[in-house]
Amino acid sequence: MKAGHKITLEIPDEVFKEIADFRKRAHIGDDKTAVFELIKYALTLPPYFAHFDWKKAEEEADADIAAGNVKSFSSVDEFLADLKA
Repeated sequence: MKAGHKITLEIPDEVFKEIADFRKRAHIGDDKTAVFELIKYALTLPPYFAHFDWKKAEEEADADIAAGNVKSFSSVDEFLADLKA
């Protein structure tokens, strides 16, 4: 990582735990690099995803599942046939 602008962040413990989990999964050696990689990734998201209300979408999905508005398929072919119907 090249030298650039130095900033200081105060990260809540619950968010830092997620960063630490990401660091381990991504096999990144230190927290500073993990934070840098996450920020870099967030800045490259297409605008649709950057402004998408994920919390609302998850709540809507949970409501659909609870209401039984789901389908199950025993094969990919069965799934594709349903999409074409």
